[in-house]
Amino acid sequence: MPGVSARGLSHAERRQLAANLTRVLSLYRSLLDAYIIEFFTDHLWSTLPCSWQEALDGLTPPQLAALLLGMPAEGEVVRYRSVWPLTLLALKSTASALAFTRTPGFQTPSEFLENPSQSSRLTAPFRKHVRPKKQHEIRRLGELVKKLSDLTGCTQVVDVGSGQGHLSRFMSLGLGLKVKSIEGDRRLVERARRLDRELLLALEKARKRTAQVAPPGPRCSPQHVVRWVEPAALCDELLLPLEHSPRGGARLLLTGLHACGDLSVALLRHFCCCPEVVALASVGCCYMKLSDPGGYPLSQWVAALPGCELSYRLREGACHALEEYAGRLQSAGPGLRSHCYRAALETVIRRAQPTLRRPGVQGIPRVHELKIEEYVQRGLQRVGLDPQLPLSLAALQAQQAQENRVVAFFSLALLLAPLVETLILLDRLLHLQEQGFHAELLPIFSPELSPRNLALVATKRPLGQAFSVLETEDG
Repeated sequence: MPGVSARGLSHAERRQLAANLTRVLSLYRSLLDAYIIEFFTDHLWSTLPCSWQEALDGLTPPQLAALLLGMPAEGEVVRYRSVWPLTLLALKSTASALAFTRTPGFQTPSEFLENPSQSSRLTAPFRKHVRPKKQHEIRRLGELVKKLSDLTGCTQVVDVGSGQGHLSRFMSLGLGLKVKSIEGDRRLVERARRLDRELLLALEKARKRTAQVAPPGPRCSPQHVVRWVEPAALCDELLLPLEHSPRGGARLLLTGLHACGDLSVALLRHFCCCPEVVALASVGCCYMKLSDPGGYPLSQWVAALPGCELSYRLREGACHALEEYAGRLQSAGPGLRSHCYRAALETVIRRAQPTLRRPGVQGIPRVHELKIEEYVQRGLQRVGLDPQLPLSLAALQAQQAQENRVVAFFSLALLLAPLVETLILLDRLLHLQEQGFHAELLPIFSPELSPRNLALVATKRPLGQAFSVLETEDG
């Protein structure tokens, strides 16, 4: 989807964008706050304007992808079967115009043309145990961190929330950076250390096999530390240098690959408060896990805007993958019926136990192969109700006949989801600028591979045009 580039906006324009976003989100809050599983219980279709219902009713999933989400299949000619109301066209145009662009400045995933499971940009040792999505992410973010480290003169990188250490290993053993990895789960840290040893052996074997000269300078494994980073407090371990040097001598670059919820806010706090930290490259995710208050809003400007509040439902919706869902619409597979089935189940649950609302239903395998009544029976059992409750087959089949309406309503909400993510990330940009720092948002991953693909890059001195170097794809 097209959109606006954060790099092309002045500080005043960023503030105006935030104001526009809060107004638009307030206007469509009822649509965004709706839970699709309550489609039937809350009569969500009837909440849409009648002209919208007429335009959307009966559209096939591929038509929804092309006409509503603006993502037609390759080679598809977009044709409207009727004249859409101006209000619906305005919503579509506004959603596109106000969201940060998620299209990176490079063609990808060219690295997977030869083999869809192996990046051609990573050597075999760095691909082992790493899924294609993660291969793409660690390579792109690692290369950005290397460039940013060179531009800012950093002495070490701190990878916060490092998990199994895939990014840390690539940055240290692949790119020659000095890396400290901080992860709160001891089991993940122990696995990361095992993978470090395995990779070192593989690299040495590969070097001997090809008679390669050892890479210039020592390349050390990352130093792994078990430590939780609290969102509201500074972590001393994060700031300690790897080498014995005066505390003031370290120049740290903080990074986090999909730093979950408040962890991304903790990275911002350390960047703002600690003189040792001179640069930041963070990709956030799981916005619904942000503390309220504390995690959003961060900037004084956004906090003062009417309608800036973002409910849990809005923040959860911002984590959905628009491109992935558009692909599902284009293929019109039977898996699209899952929302309709779950909404039908909700009506049966409410009838049996009115106080039980939106209970979590553990994954029911192969939903697309089940009849709707079979799904409902299995769902009842998973929420602790009698699966043999009498069911109205006619009512369930009538609900199933509205599957395309359920898909259309969900697509409408999904169209607006990028605006919520844009506001959250814009708030972080403005917060950093209010502190006197320099910050940009760069789309660094292919959105088809990695939906949360916007990296927040911040420095304590201006980089000017050097920021453009961070966006380029290495040869």
